[in-house]
Amino acid sequence: MNFQLTKYLIFLKNFLKKNLEITIALFLGIILFISLFVSSFNFLKFLVFLSLLILLNLLGYLYYLKIKIPKEEKIDLFLLVKKLIENLQEGIVFYDDELKIYYANKKFAELVEISQENLSGLVVGQWMLKNKNYEKLGNIFFPFIQGEEIKIISEKPVEVISVKFSLPEEKYFLISYLEIFLDKPYKVRLVFDKTEDVIEANKKLEFIQLVSHNLLTPLSEIRWQLESIDKEKLEEDERVFLENALYIAQTASVFAQNMLTFLRIEKGKVEIELKEFSLEETIRRILKILERKIAEKGLEVNVEIYEKVKNILGDPTMIFLSLFSLIENAVVYNKQGGKVFIKAQKEEGRPYVLIEIEDTGIGMTNEDKENLFKKYYRSKKAKEMEVSGFGIGLYLTKTIIDLYGGKIEIESEENRGTKVKVSLPLEKNLIPL
Repeated sequence: MNFQLTKYLIFLKNFLKKNLEITIALFLGIILFISLFVSSFNFLKFLVFLSLLILLNLLGYLYYLKIKIPKEEKIDLFLLVKKLIENLQEGIVFYDDELKIYYANKKFAELVEISQENLSGLVVGQWMLKNKNYEKLGNIFFPFIQGEEIKIISEKPVEVISVKFSLPEEKYFLISYLEIFLDKPYKVRLVFDKTEDVIEANKKLEFIQLVSHNLLTPLSEIRWQLESIDKEKLEEDERVFLENALYIAQTASVFAQNMLTFLRIEKGKVEIELKEFSLEETIRRILKILERKIAEKGLEVNVEIYEKVKNILGDPTMIFLSLFSLIENAVVYNKQGGKVFIKAQKEEGRPYVLIEIEDTGIGMTNEDKENLFKKYYRSKKAKEMEVSGFGIGLYLTKTIIDLYGGKIEIESEENRGTKVKVSLPLEKNLIPL
């Protein structure tokens, strides 16, 4: 039995080693399957891997045909591959180590605005980046020279990057690279034009930004009007109504400000205004907004702000937003009758303020801790508890703290509570601008 198993494993190893295309296709297939079940699933990754999987499976099958068909019936694999991929909606180009193009499909020719006939046999060089007729082709082959907003989506087993080009016109591409062997070794580039999708997404972001901005001003005015009312002159039921209205206006204002800041960060247009402000007052203001939720859960809140950090240097709005999400989570995900501890002190021997927020709440799973700061991530418990939100609060918190040159650490145990440590610089020269 062991002998047969060993013999089978040796055969499988040799087969996969000799049939590289099939090996890569199987590996990509496994990755594709796993990607469907992980929380960080990304549609673009799925699209790239699926396309590569189909292509490599075709190549593997062709290779199989090549070794099975008698010599007198051998077919031109490269010619057959050309026919198979000619009408694909992704741009595909085959070339060698010298960057000499052997074949480009119809879609690739459309993307670079050069005919297939003129592309065949063309040797690509960096000189093309300065030639209007060849600039698009040069950009695709040398994306790191003129490319903007470059993101490496995958490095292994296939390199995939996302890139924006402003010249000669604004374009957004997803470009992947791999090597294959047909009648000889080839390098292959797959190009996905996602310009229309990005432009449409930007329009939606601009619309949300406009709505958020137009909501923020009237909400702020409503809040100021409500805060100016003397509660002492009101009857009990009127006071309750006022507090409820004020809570709604305050939380809506925070939400609108969160959305605006999030959109500015996404567009790379966020600005930090440094000035001295009261950290103690900021924390008290957050607790005041959350007063209703704190009372509903019967929480005990302890605040300790050391003298040296009662006033710090920073952007009051940014710090408020980053701390609001952390303190709100400590309240929302706490247990009935639980506790919240907030402490701020100067780090020993370092010009940094250390802010600690600890609760006795439901804690986090390992999956939560791994995905906590990812954009749009919402834990299963958040959904079960029907906690409202879009999953941008902690992403925004982490982004703001990073912009400040600070650091955030989270310790959490399921059903035992969570402790958050935020470290922020106190000196201007330590804050990246």
